[in-house]
Amino acid sequence: MKTKLTQFIPATIVLAGIAFAPISYWCMYSNGVCYGTWVSHIYQYFTSPIYSFSLFLLPIALIIAFVPRHIFSSWLKLVAWALPPAFIFIALTPVNWMGIGLNLFPFYRDDAARLAGQIFSGMSIILIIWKYMVARHRSPKAPSY
Repeated sequence: MKTKLTQFIPATIVLAGIAFAPISYWCMYSNGVCYGTWVSHIYQYFTSPIYSFSLFLLPIALIIAFVPRHIFSSWLKLVAWALPPAFIFIALTPVNWMGIGLNLFPFYRDDAARLAGQIFSGMSIILIIWKYMVARHRSPKAPSY
């Protein structure tokens, strides 16, 4: 039971990332209490990209909560390998246009978060399906008499 509960941790983190954006948006623009605080200062830099990234991870986090343990372990190895470059890519992308030169190809931090989320979700789906197919085709050898 304890091992199955650990598989719900990614879903919990993703749901927290999705919930933080509307709550902070409501806090800034609805009642004005959070305007000018750290919540309004991090909205464009962190909150909005986390929301965009988490939306693509939600289906994967829900699927990974119910897969067998060996598939979850393989997925954790993918997470350890793929998430740091994804976060670095998102962090190095500009938040908005600085106004220098022509803005011929606008690609900002929210776009980078969406792209990284799509790539990571695609890699996760491929890994889950592949591991499931390998485990399904691997059957125990019947004893020969």
